[in-house]
Amino acid sequence: MIKAEDLVGRRLLQVTTSWHHYPETEPSLLHMWLHMDGFGPVRFHTLGDGLTLETDQPHGSYDMDEYGHTMVEDDLRDFPMSPFVGEQVLSVREIRYRDGNLDFAVGFTVQFPSGSIRILNLADELVLAHDQHLGPVEAHLHETTTHAAPAPSP
Repeated sequence: MIKAEDLVGRRLLQVTTSWHHYPETEPSLLHMWLHMDGFGPVRFHTLGDGLTLETDQPHGSYDMDEYGHTMVEDDLRDFPMSPFVGEQVLSVREIRYRDGNLDFAVGFTVQFPSGSIRILNLADELVLAHDQHLGPVEAHLHETTTHAAPAPSP
């Protein structure tokens, strides 16, 4: 397992995606591998309410009979992570879902020199978002910030 903050300082070299294609529906993103210098492929996987990151080689495409098929593709030009290929991760901020007594991590924001992107697990769906509003769930998403320790008193 890799922690998201372990990506800081590493360069994104390539993006691989895995899509579930089911007849008469839009493909859905199953997995995303970010090929990072020093780590190799890091797989992003929805697990429970959060995301898991682990080094793992992308699998191949496969058929699921009457349940459709899964396609694995490299470096899709219009994929939201693609503009960041070749860039170094500057920072990572955790995103938490908070509503009443509920409070759990659902993803994080990754900052690159040319911009940032949110990578989230929303209802077991891998979601990537730049600046777009995600609807009613947006009011419950909060980025955690780390505050500097107070200066010692004289």
